[in-house]
Amino acid sequence: MTILSEDDRMYVDVGGFDIWNSLYSTVITHLAHMKNEIVLAISFFESGTCLPSNCIETARELNLIRDALSQIPPSEAVYDYKKPAKKAPWLNNISPIITSCGNLFTTADGKDLIFELNTVLCYCSINKISVVAQ
Repeated sequence: MTILSEDDRMYVDVGGFDIWNSLYSTVITHLAHMKNEIVLAISFFESGTCLPSNCIETARELNLIRDALSQIPPSEAVYDYKKPAKKAPWLNNISPIITSCGNLFTTADGKDLIFELNTVLCYCSINKISVVAQ
């Protein structure tokens, strides 16, 4: 799965859809109390798209999500909200430098996923173009 700018100049290789879904599942499961503060970010997770007018606010909300996820141990990540008992295949192979769900989710090449998403969102805001998923 790839999240990219409408002009194809900036992108994030998320890897498999399971990473995206796990991040989304962890957010909606553990951060339900914040749902009114992270509306655009939830919409972004659900659709994979973001309009230019919403990019900066979505990036801000992703930062709120990362801050909140940093309080949750990686062992409590939710692999799939539709099957909450299902464990992530990487659960027993987490690097010792991972300290929370805030830094658990990475791109296909090992970069911080939320940081990389925010890079694309900010680029799209500045250039007044949408973010799309492929």
